[in-house]
Amino acid sequence: MPLFEYYCSDCKTRFELLVSHKHADDVVCMKCHSEKVRRLLSVFAAPRGAGEDYAFDDAPGAEGGCGCGGGSCGCH
Repeated sequence: MPLFEYYCSDCKTRFELLVSHKHADDVVCMKCHSEKVRRLLSVFAAPRGAGEDYAFDDAPGAEGGCGCGGGSCGCH
């Protein structure tokens, strides 16, 4: 199950929740139980290899990058 990040408009709380894609939009606030909750766009980043910093040079539009961000996509 994916981890989604949400924001409650009523109590201004951010929270994360493990929920299936099927129920990702049917979430209530964990603090105040409001239904005025919206799913936030989360950014996923992973290090390229052991001991390396996070690198984003394979992002679309980056010079020399293909945009797939991994070695199994066929462009590396």
